Amino acid sequence: MQITIFNSYLKRSILTLCVLVTGTFACLQSSTAEEPRKAKLDWNKPIAVASIASIDRVLEDIDYLFGTVDKPEYPAMIKGFLAQYRNLEGLDKTKPLGVFVFLNEGVSPQPTVVGFVPINNLDELTATLDEVGFVLAPVEGSKDRYTLALPNFSVHLKMAHGYAFFQLKSEALDRDFYNPDDFTRALAKEYDIAGSLLLSNVPEPMRMMAVDLLNAKMDESLPRKPGENDIQYRGRKETTLFLLKQFEMIAQDGDNLTIGYTLSKDKKQIRLNMGVDAKPGTKLSDELKTLSQASSQYSYLNAKSADFLGYSLLPLRKDVEQKTIIDLLEQSQVNIPPVLMGDESNPGPVYKIMESVKATIRSGKLDSQIQMLQTSKEKPALIASVKLSEGDVFKKGVQDFFELIAQAEDTNGMEGNVAEVEGVTIHKVAPKDLKKNAKDFFGENPVIFIGCGPDECWLAMGEEESLDLLKKNISDRKSHSGEKKPGASFLLSLKFASIIPLVEDTAKNREFIESAKVAFAPGGDLMTFYPKITANRASLNLELGEGFIRLISLAIANR
Repeated sequence: MQITIFNSYLKRSILTLCVLVTGTFACLQSSTAEEPRKAKLDWNKPIAVASIASIDRVLEDIDYLFGTVDKPEYPAMIKGFLAQYRNLEGLDKTKPLGVFVFLNEGVSPQPTVVGFVPINNLDELTATLDEVGFVLAPVEGSKDRYTLALPNFSVHLKMAHGYAFFQLKSEALDRDFYNPDDFTRALAKEYDIAGSLLLSNVPEPMRMMAVDLLNAKMDESLPRKPGENDIQYRGRKETTLFLLKQFEMIAQDGDNLTIGYTLSKDKKQIRLNMGVDAKPGTKLSDELKTLSQASSQYSYLNAKSADFLGYSLLPLRKDVEQKTIIDLLEQSQVNIPPVLMGDESNPGPVYKIMESVKATIRSGKLDSQIQMLQTSKEKPALIASVKLSEGDVFKKGVQDFFELIAQAEDTNGMEGNVAEVEGVTIHKVAPKDLKKNAKDFFGENPVIFIGCGPDECWLAMGEEESLDLLKKNISDRKSHSGEKKPGASFLLSLKFASIIPLVEDTAKNREFIESAKVAFAPGGDLMTFYPKITANRASLNLELGEGFIRLISLAIANR
């Protein structure tokens, strides 16, 4: 259930960002804009920009990329190719280049894409273009206007601010361009390649038109689908309405929406980022300020310390997730034997457990974590925990359950009170008749340990040694009590080298598996995904260690 809720929550976040881009550009293509334009709209401001940090940055990245697998011949080949064309003399290889998207002035504005490249010497650029048979010539009677004659067509250029703006149509350059540095400086500082939808420059009627378009599409999907039960329908409907609300808030209050990529030699990683900045003093900025103060109590955990790590602080809305989960819990109670369930006047073990779980759900948030660690036998052990409301009631219910089981002739491998650490009582369950794949994964004799404390429930699964790992994690949790990273509500990390043995025998692409072994052997196999929320920005981030850089390099080199 937790995984289902998380997937739904994550989809909302990603779809909210993605749909805004799609919806806005869909409206830009419309030829039937009906709402009036604001009279003082600055048509010279771009509504979107995409840029590469610089040619030098690209060449540095190529050097680093192939340097990770000791393949210097590939950068040398590229540099040799550029040398044939005067090393692109005339271009400023230290500044960004890219494209702007503008709206053409009119009742029904259409988008126009204009490219820009930095120029430091026009004469040198002319000579470089001559080298490849392209003719750059000034337009007679038009200051700073040029044409570039290519084999099958011509490109029109306009020089301004140390840049050449270019387009196939001459009239597309009939505007007073802003300096590209004003729009690319921040992007180039943060990313190698980036694109940004400048929401503040998109006219409000057009942004709201995108909202109306999405609203109409979502209205079509709201009716109940065949075979959908009440819980499924209510969950889908509320999620859809929530998505629309978030979309409208970003369209109304968002300043810009940015997608970026960077290859960092210093950090030895690839980073992908998608984020939205809020206009100050808006409803969106107020919401981000609130969210930036929320952190999982497990955010102290280090992604590098586990083969797999996931922690999350999930909000549970009263009429959606809370109601859905509690309805499911109450429906399941009818199948529980009375001796375990009891009732309000004489609560049984499961009744007490259920009361604590319901109180946790009604708290409006679910804070949990799960890790996959390695035992000394190099077998995985899973360690998980969740923060509880009325944890003492949960602890008493579990204690009563194991005491009740102990009275039976056959305890089915259940043993209570096998250990205690930091106020957490640990019980043991030794499952019988495990399937072969479970033994292959966890070891020959895997067991389950359940730890109950005053405000947490712990779970460990693996061989007997997993008890020591569980104890260590409980102690670490105690020593890091109160340590939270601001705005760290979710993280998911995975060391890819740890899963290669699990998929190696069934993998269809053997060549890829062998390349992955080579790439990840020196380390750098960590993939981390997390949202980051500050007082004015929300972003989704994916970080890939240096092993992935080696894997990309090997894929190119082995083609």
